[in-house]
Amino acid sequence: MLPTYVGLYRKHEGGDPSLRKKTIELYDELRPSLHGYLSCLGLKPQEAEDTIQETFLKLFQGQAGEIKDEHLRGWIFRVAHNLALNIHKSSGRLLSGDATEVAKILEAKIDPTLTPEEAVIRKEQLVRMVAAIAELTQQQRQCLHLRAEGLRYREIAVVLGVSIRRVGDIVEAALVRLAGAV
Repeated sequence: MLPTYVGLYRKHEGGDPSLRKKTIELYDELRPSLHGYLSCLGLKPQEAEDTIQETFLKLFQGQAGEIKDEHLRGWIFRVAHNLALNIHKSSGRLLSGDATEVAKILEAKIDPTLTPEEAVIRKEQLVRMVAAIAELTQQQRQCLHLRAEGLRYREIAVVLGVSIRRVGDIVEAALVRLAGAV
């Protein structure tokens, strides 16, 4: 993980090559999760890639200020989240809740080694899951997605701009709704 102060990246401080290397490692580690989250927010693949690049550019430019390690991951997701919202606002789009896109992504993850019967059962389970997820609020979907990406409640709270307790309530409500629907 990165040392305590990310602000060492600032141009006027000359930067630290070891910190740059660690940032690249962090980029490699978080890129798939960020891409998945941004796709969940309805960004097209190229928009997601551009947003990830811009997020890490902001980090590299030292806009993270003096953020400690434990908050850096949440900061990165929050910046990416805000950039995605800006894209939606500028293009006049609403956040994606398209269940068919989600179904295609999940369907592609069905194990090809399954027997035909197992594949049909798995597909039916996915259809029920996608329908149940579509019934969740956007905030519930975001919380569950971020939690599935491994973010802690504290980090999710930073990304969504809510309290940690609120994140717990949202996740609990989402899981209760999913359990009842599936």
